Amino acid sequence: MEVKSEVTIKFSGSLPDAKPAENKKIQIELTDQNGIVFTAQVNAKSWRKAEVRFVD
Repeated sequence: MEVKSEVTIKFSGSLPDAKPAENKKIQIELTDQNGIVFTAQVNAKSWRKAEVRFVD
């Protein structure tokens, strides 16, 4: 089952590793406090903006 939704993600520490995905997307894996792994596909342009903001 595939579920799509729009969310806001806040990071502390460092950004997760990103892998190229189809359709100008970036794929990241996030792990919650219970060890459950979530895979998210993010617009590549949005990810680059996040990287710049995170460094500043």
